[in-house]
Order: sequence, then structure tokens, then C-alpha cells
Amino acid sequence: MSDTLAARPQCTAARDGAIPCPSPQSRDLVPVVFIAGAPRSGSTLLERVLGMHDGLCPVGEAHFVWQRSFGENQLCGCGSPFHECGFWGEVSRQAFGVAPSMVDYAAAQRLKDAVSWRWNLPWLLLARRPAHQQSQLHTYGELLVRLYGAVLDVSGAQIVLDSSKDPRHGLILSRLPGFAVHVVHLVRDPRAVAFSWTRRRKRPEIHWQAEDMPIERITRTAGRWSTHNALVEALAGAAASYSRVRYEDFVAEPDATIARLLSPHAQIGSAPLRVAGAEVTLEPTHTVSGNPMRFKQGPLQIALDDEWRRAMAARDRWSVTAVTWPLLARYGYSLRGRS
Repeated sequence: MSDTLAARPQCTAARDGAIPCPSPQSRDLVPVVFIAGAPRSGSTLLERVLGMHDGLCPVGEAHFVWQRSFGENQLCGCGSPFHECGFWGEVSRQAFGVAPSMVDYAAAQRLKDAVSWRWNLPWLLLARRPAHQQSQLHTYGELLVRLYGAVLDVSGAQIVLDSSKDPRHGLILSRLPGFAVHVVHLVRDPRAVAFSWTRRRKRPEIHWQAEDMPIERITRTAGRWSTHNALVEALAGAAASYSRVRYEDFVAEPDATIARLLSPHAQIGSAPLRVAGAEVTLEPTHTVSGNPMRFKQGPLQIALDDEWRRAMAARDRWSVTAVTWPLLARYGYSLRGRS
């Protein structure tokens, strides 16, 4: 990977010609709307709907981009292998000066792992860090600024929409001087989240072999739900802005939810979203990781996924409730699992 920043030419037109693209030379900070929370909370659906706005460029779970995309060449949300996707090819050339297949993804992944290692979490939470931590964070930050900045230049959008969810990735972005991070804290009933981890589903992005999404124990996912959401609340203090939304409220009133989440970002324009009640028409996106529904195109009815209420064993429901009840009550969910 080149050690020098690759020049990024200014965009000449925005997507659909609706919004002018800012010059990289005039961009002081890379603005990011970061969807944070526990895995299986509905972030892909929220990203698909938010990403319909012309001012936002959805990139999926970008913290996986080095290993899964640059390294393993998994499918982009558009359906093409990452190395063959025209969008990411141009992003890679502008950011790093080479095609995606030539990027030293292993070096970038090692740097990411060093910065986001769980034992380094206390340093990410603190404003002051040891010199070696600061140096690693700065070096990794340069890679992210180049990558996210090129996404804006190539897409013509004004804000990167990142649905990584992992609060460590959000903390990394928020601690870097090149980013303005706006956190959207997505919360879902932990019993629904835990039940989702028990369902077997295919991973279509693994296009060279058949592979299922991982399955995990109820108690493990319940503990992670509590940890992730608590860390996201800690992240709020380092972010440029913070909003919290419940998945259940979003699917009940998508129009009102999206309007509220976009209200702090008036600078991206007022082009109307193509949301008619609870129905959207999904167009291809260039997301790098996420739920398999990121590949869906065409009409989609936004509806509550509450299969857990009918199919989850009572013992499992109470086990999750026992582990998560402090935040469960804080976020307004019934301890008895009522609607």
C-alpha cells in the first residue's frame, strides 16, 4: 500500500445530479453517520432506507472491509465480487492508487486489530492514550480518512453512512481528527436479537462456497447486547451528535423516524425520500457487509419481525430478560415481553 496520500480529484456531478459534491480540498472533516448497536438489531434495514437519501452513501459494515472485501473478495451489495465492482475499484484507485486486489489488506487488518483489540478499549474510551496507542491510531486513521473521503468523492454524496454497529469502530472514528461522527444508536428488544442468532441462514456474499451465518448461544448474545449498548452510550460523549431509535418504533413509523434522524443534517438537502407509508423501493447499493437483505432490490414492505414472540422458548426469553433487564427497562421494553 502506498505510504503517500493519493490525490482525489473533485467530483463533477452528484448522484442523480441532485446535490453538488464538495471539493476534497475544502473538506476539513469527513462526516459519517454511524449506526451503532448490537448485531442483529435491524441495522441493514435502517441503512437501506436512510441510504435512499441522495446526500448519504451507504457502505455497509465498513469495519469488515479489509478482510472480507479487499482480502476475501466477498460480494458487494450490487451483486458483483468486490474486486470487480466499478464503484469500489474507483474508490480504491483514488484512495490508495491501486486496484482493490492490489491493496495490502493484511497490513491494514493488522493495524485495525491492534487499534481495536479489546484490551485497548479503555484507551479508546479515554481522551488521553499512551504514545504507541496514539501512533497506531493516527496511522490507521490516515487509511480510514483516505477510504471514506474517496467514497464521498466517487459517490458524490456528502455523508458516509456506516452500519458497522461495533462501538469500538465508532470510538476509533470519533477519536480521529479527520472525522465528524454522528451516532444513530439503534436498539432492538434483546429477546428478538437473541432469537435471531438461533436461526440458520445462508451467507450469499460467500460466493465461492455454501456457508451459513453463525449461530450463538442465547446467554452469550444477551451479554453482548448489554455490553454493546452500554458502550454506544459511552460513545455518545465523543460523537458530534447522538440519536437513539428503537427498531420497533422505526418499522412502525418509518417516515417519522427517518425525518427525525435526518433533521440534524439539513446541509445534505431536502430531496424527498421514496418512502410511501411502510413501503420502499430498494435500489442497488455498494455495501461491503451486513444482513443478506442488503442484496434485495425492488419493492419492500417494512414490517415488524417478531417471530421470537411465537417461536422462542419461555425459558430462553426469561434467561435473556434476566441478563439484560437494566437496559431493557431503560429503553422502554416490557420485562414480560409484551408488545
